[in-house]
Amino acid sequence: MTPDRIGEGLFSRFSHPKLHLTSLSQRQIRRFMKTQSIRSAAGILISTAGKIPTDKTGAPDLGQVLGRAPYDNVHLVEHDMSNLQGKGDWPNRAITLRQLSPEYGNTHVVNPHYFGDILRTQKNSTKTVFLMVGAARAKRRNDHLVINAAEQLITAGYKNFEIRLVGKLDSLEVPLSLKDNFVKIGRLSFSELYNEVENCDFLLTAFQKDNPAHAFYRTTGTSGSLQLCYGFAKPGIFQRDYIEGTAINLENSLLYDEDGDMFDVMRFGIKMSSTQYELMQAAMVDSASKLAKRSQSNLGALFGE
Repeated sequence: MTPDRIGEGLFSRFSHPKLHLTSLSQRQIRRFMKTQSIRSAAGILISTAGKIPTDKTGAPDLGQVLGRAPYDNVHLVEHDMSNLQGKGDWPNRAITLRQLSPEYGNTHVVNPHYFGDILRTQKNSTKTVFLMVGAARAKRRNDHLVINAAEQLITAGYKNFEIRLVGKLDSLEVPLSLKDNFVKIGRLSFSELYNEVENCDFLLTAFQKDNPAHAFYRTTGTSGSLQLCYGFAKPGIFQRDYIEGTAINLENSLLYDEDGDMFDVMRFGIKMSSTQYELMQAAMVDSASKLAKRSQSNLGALFGE
């Protein structure tokens, strides 16, 4: 990995006396990938397939990356399977973070969601905190979904909540009536993001089932909010169509169907007792644990263990 990722705290919660994180510049990575030691490796895992060059057909060109190294045990993590559709056998070799529809290939699910030493926090007692990572962005036309739900909550007498927005905000305009309920945080380092996740109650997403700008998240890709839910034992709020092939379910998260239903699930979250919340957290831990075991088994099978 490059030094920037370490500097942003990607692995800031990892701690082990034998753990050493090595960083290389992009130029050093390119040189290292063609060394003799790589050619003698039992297996190679490339964590982001989209970072490597492609050939004339658009398929991954391992020759440019690895030189003459054997490619039989090279595995790629593809974050958008549309990139590999129709590219030979790659759709059946790729690793994905969730189970996709067979039309995109028989991929191997390996989902890493261990963030290191984290605090499993209880539900906030004074106000319910909803965290949006990636935030409500105008160009995706879903900012109104969150704002409308918040306005309904205020009208219905629920003022004990806070929506915290992390990520690029695209000049999102929040009505003056909601100034006490929205916090625009903006972009954060990974270390700062982890603190926000620990202190929130729910990971809030604003997917719309009929919005073509969101189709990627339910077809060929996934959402980083899922990883945070799994790793920090946080219930999420998701549109039903977006949980297929994931470990999200009715026991560990709150689900909505139509846009107008977001008010109902957010109200349910605000009214949820600490006991109900702990049960939902426990269900998330159980779901994440099963996903981790499946991932370990699939990864071991890929590398012949």
